[in-house]
Amino acid sequence: MRSLHGGKAGAYSAGQWAEGDEREQRFDKDAPYFPVSLADKGALAQAPGTGKPGAGKLDRAFLQQLRALARILIPSMASKEVAIIAMHAAFLVLRTWLSVIVAELDGKIVKHLVRGQGRKFLAGLLSWFAIAIPATYTNSMIRFLESKLALAFRTRLTQYVHDLYLNDNLSYYKLLMLDGRIANPDQFITTDVARFCNKLSSFLSNLGKPTLDTIIFNIQLIRGVGLQGTVGMFAMYMATASLLRAWTPAFGKMAASHAELEGEFRANHSRLITNAEEIAFYRGEQREGEQLHDSLRRLLQHARSVARRKISHVVLEDMVIKYTWSAFGYLVCALPFFLQPALPGLAAAAAASARGSSDDGGGGYRTQRFITNKRILVNLSDAGGRMMYSIKEIMELTGYTSRVYSLISTLHALRRDEYEQPARADPDDGSAARTPEFSLSCIQGSVYEDIDGIRLVDVPIVAPSTDPSVGGELLVHPLTWEVRRGQHWMIAGPNGVGKTSVLRVLSGLWPAFSGLVERPEPSEICYIPQRPYLSLGSLRDQVIYPHTYEQMQALGRTDDELMEVLHAVHLAYLPAREGGFDARKEWKDVLSGGEKQRINLARLFYHLPRFAVLDECTSAVSADVEGLMYEHAKRLGITLITISHRPALYKYHTFLLRLG
Repeated sequence: MRSLHGGKAGAYSAGQWAEGDEREQRFDKDAPYFPVSLADKGALAQAPGTGKPGAGKLDRAFLQQLRALARILIPSMASKEVAIIAMHAAFLVLRTWLSVIVAELDGKIVKHLVRGQGRKFLAGLLSWFAIAIPATYTNSMIRFLESKLALAFRTRLTQYVHDLYLNDNLSYYKLLMLDGRIANPDQFITTDVARFCNKLSSFLSNLGKPTLDTIIFNIQLIRGVGLQGTVGMFAMYMATASLLRAWTPAFGKMAASHAELEGEFRANHSRLITNAEEIAFYRGEQREGEQLHDSLRRLLQHARSVARRKISHVVLEDMVIKYTWSAFGYLVCALPFFLQPALPGLAAAAAASARGSSDDGGGGYRTQRFITNKRILVNLSDAGGRMMYSIKEIMELTGYTSRVYSLISTLHALRRDEYEQPARADPDDGSAARTPEFSLSCIQGSVYEDIDGIRLVDVPIVAPSTDPSVGGELLVHPLTWEVRRGQHWMIAGPNGVGKTSVLRVLSGLWPAFSGLVERPEPSEICYIPQRPYLSLGSLRDQVIYPHTYEQMQALGRTDDELMEVLHAVHLAYLPAREGGFDARKEWKDVLSGGEKQRINLARLFYHLPRFAVLDECTSAVSADVEGLMYEHAKRLGITLITISHRPALYKYHTFLLRLG
């Protein structure tokens, strides 16, 4: 016997199993870095503007979350992401160096213009155009490498999430149906992951480049205006930076709330698309429209609120960065020429200017120094401005980091079957809340596979609750039931009594809160749900699902066998009608209700398991064809367990389990 985490031995090659084991080992190593306690629930579940304190904040929790995500984004120092970052950093340094050269060249060109030196002026212009070639290439490469880094980050992070989300432990089902911590996971995986990677990849340019510029330009500024002027500029920067930081709204919390509302609006549209036919039958377009308008109203209301809060911030930011810093920069540039007698520290900076001016009837050298210093100050102000703007970007990054981290930490918890815990009864004294009966935080049942049969021993059939403070609903009292090979069972009873719920517990979709569940390994039992599912792909893919064509060939199966399977379900006409097994269509729209159900039964005859659990999966099939398919399944040696309330199916079974 083995525990729940068994796999489909017939569906995967040895290489795929080895790759899966390697992923599981990596998840085991990463799990300690993703504790659910570090996840910022305030950025996920709170209403806009009412998030818990700390949502989207630049604090220690954010740094810990970012460190954990960095393990995924940069798995080793030999990864391609490290090479991209190194190249990006090299081009950023080159760009700063070119800015210094351009500042010096700018001053020389103006000096030659003031002196009337035409040849040198033209030579300076040629040098200017010569520098433009590497400068434009450098700027293009910085943007290219930033985009490339964002794509590399997104590739790794999305693949990691997919591996956690879609696995044998059914984490995707648990996240959607059993756990209430993550709403609209599709929004997290598609939009939030992309935005997080874009923000993070631009972090080096938005903060690293201005920081480097500030250091280098300050060194150049000391040479031009002296230490006092540089210290004054630095003091002014720090004072205005403190003012801007105090005036900056909580952009991280705003970004998280906006992403949540975007996800809700998108989910409402997805629900409309998925259930368009049912809504049309009920003529429910007005009601659906009201719900869509309501979600759009809340989204736009939040967007307007954010825009209003940004007005005063943008006004102050522009006043400080564009005007105050520029005016102060002009003052600092003038210090060497007006105040060196009063400030001895500026004498050395002004000495070279004085010596140059003595040989210059037009004051060209002094003009050169002023223009050079002004250019450096403009670049320094631009660097400071980008650092101020980057604070806003970082605050937004904290919001997306919190959401992505919360998704991954929750998936890690569900991989270990750890669900949300009940809240403390009294946060002040730290006392724990009473765990309700049938809580997902207290699962005590045992599940084993590799059994040649099915056995439930004292297993209550419970509909789980996603609310950790509320226990699940008991549908069937502890059930003891055994199915041996060749014993065909039918489960009957009125609607709502829990017939399908037995299937969910048996298949592992719902947990066994107590007792013992024994079942065959996944490749030896097949579950056919009531609602037919048709995947993307060819007609062949519909019959062999979840196998791929490559797996089908590896097993030595042929299209001739598929035709025999279609004959058994009376769909032999489908390949000719639809254009062969390679035809690709939107099968859920092409096939009728009865054809969809028979395709699902064709999968049963293709995989040939020892046991099959059929949940009202022939309700749209005519009685004569239904009987022929049941007889064919029994001839193939498949032990049938049928969930139905139709007495006409009794004759194909040897035992009856009646619920309710």
